[in-house]
Amino acid sequence: MIRLLSFILLALFAGNVEAQENTVLTIGDKKFSLEEFDYIYNKNNSLTQEPVSKTEYVDLFVNYKLKVEEAIAQGYDTVSSFKRELEYYRNELAKPYLTDKKATDEVVKEAYEHMLYEVDASHILVELDKSPTPEDTLKAWEKIAAIKARLDKGEDFGELAVKLSEGPSAPNKGHLGYFGAFMMVYPFEEAAYNTTVGQVSEITRTAFGYHLIKVHDKRKNKGEILVAHIMKAFPYQASPIIQNQSKIAIDSIYQKLLNGESFNAMVAQFSDDKQTVANNGKLPWFGTGRMVPEFSDAAFALENDGDISEPVKTKFGWHIIKRIDVRPVKSLDECRDEVLQKIKRDERAFAGKKATIERLKKEYNYAINEQDYKQLKSLVINGSKKEKAVFIEQLQNAGLQPASFDTIKISSADFANEAFPFNIPSAGLTDAHFIQIWNDYIDNQLIEHEKANLENKYPEFRFLMNEYHDGLLIFEISQKEVWNKASNDSIGLARYYEQNKNSYVLDEHFSGRLFYCKDKQTYKHLKKELKKTTELIVDSLAPSLAKEIKEKEGRFFKGDEPMLDAQVWKKKGVAIDTTYPYLLTLGEKKEKSIQPLSEVRGRVISDYQEELEHNWIQELKQKFNPELNTFVFNKQ
Repeated sequence: MIRLLSFILLALFAGNVEAQENTVLTIGDKKFSLEEFDYIYNKNNSLTQEPVSKTEYVDLFVNYKLKVEEAIAQGYDTVSSFKRELEYYRNELAKPYLTDKKATDEVVKEAYEHMLYEVDASHILVELDKSPTPEDTLKAWEKIAAIKARLDKGEDFGELAVKLSEGPSAPNKGHLGYFGAFMMVYPFEEAAYNTTVGQVSEITRTAFGYHLIKVHDKRKNKGEILVAHIMKAFPYQASPIIQNQSKIAIDSIYQKLLNGESFNAMVAQFSDDKQTVANNGKLPWFGTGRMVPEFSDAAFALENDGDISEPVKTKFGWHIIKRIDVRPVKSLDECRDEVLQKIKRDERAFAGKKATIERLKKEYNYAINEQDYKQLKSLVINGSKKEKAVFIEQLQNAGLQPASFDTIKISSADFANEAFPFNIPSAGLTDAHFIQIWNDYIDNQLIEHEKANLENKYPEFRFLMNEYHDGLLIFEISQKEVWNKASNDSIGLARYYEQNKNSYVLDEHFSGRLFYCKDKQTYKHLKKELKKTTELIVDSLAPSLAKEIKEKEGRFFKGDEPMLDAQVWKKKGVAIDTTYPYLLTLGEKKEKSIQPLSEVRGRVISDYQEELEHNWIQELKQKFNPELNTFVFNKQ
């Protein structure tokens, strides 16, 4: 028994010694670790041009933490505005921890690789509603599968597209033309880029339905082009006679250009595109697929800047296109941020979150109780046809635990309370609806649980949050105790100035204007002008004279201007400016004097703030009695 007691006491003592050896500072019952000190020291030391040692930094660390403790003592951490701002910072700082960087980098790389090429493709579409029933989904699948089987037997893709595709491109044999990255919904884009030229993709599901995609060609992305155009418009589906009238007009303009007429003049005089006339016919930068193919192909066929095309017909009218500039696809480093912004707007945005969810499920041992899960699904599908309040109450009282992770037990009551913020359709919820709602709920629970544990899992996040927390508090309390007090306390400021005015001495100097002249004639002329008025403005003189004068105005101390030193302080052997060898002065030498408060108010306020802060820190040290443990540095 005695041996056991001795062992327990020894263990407790060892643990206490270990805690003490890792503590740099103690304020009341709060201990601040060596790890936190190192984090703050290393971060701030890397930002200064004059690094200090850890021993020298200790005082700054102590003062920093004393201010935080005083802010907490005064309740600044309970103010709603502080809580909102801190929560905003926390949400922003948490984002990188809640999305898988590797997965995000992979989709960025894939998107950029797609950006380097363009795909020419056709497709056959079998449409689906946004929230299809299982029966509708099966029916659409069977239809697209039957079309796939006919293609596999050798039937013509274009003919089947005309007969069976439900997309707007069906009359054109399903042909879409060339397109690049981010121009189609992501699953369609992915399938097209992953299909070999001449082949048909596997059945692909998008938000629009099921697709089969035939890839005709792939080519390198030509980048973007900047052009101007002259347009002679005709109405949509205009008669051949009207179209021909536009053709005659555009041919006449083209002939004028060949005869040397100005493109800009022709735009102003003849172009029907009134939105671009004021800008000489210039259109925004565009890449392949951003314009109708006829216009785009003609534009990219121009080989040199300044080249103009022959008249080009589109469904909008006839055009003459002038190439202004071209630019290739940017490097990944140059356009990474742009790619990330585009990814946020399509389904790729979920890649990082999806990978994080899968990681969290493994880390937190996510498990489904199959029996309770099936019972919950049945209750949702069957009960959702009832009035919402009755349906929710039924789930709340079911007493099911369909899943668990970490220390969390997912209950049917929690699910009922949190997973149905929307109005439930009168027809109730389907199996597909339940799966989507359940997955969204579980994903959110995992993310929120991880978010709540970031400080425990990641020391760098904890230190960063402490830094924001402390910084916000110090800012608020410093305004009250130092900054505002120094600015608003006119009596205290005047007292401080009187006690320290010998610190605000202005050395002997010359106050006035200096006129450096290039030659003696200019010097004499300027001297006569200054006798007429001392308020002379050099720029008001004749330009031929003004350009021969260089003027400076202000306070000039001994050593500032060598030629002034010779005149005012009679210094010998000074260097003469050979470009402006003649100096004319207007002003006077001022003796050494104490500057009035009105002139040095900014400096005095700054110095007064330092005094207030120094006195405040001394008061805080007496109030909190901080205890230092600097010997921990010797153990590093």
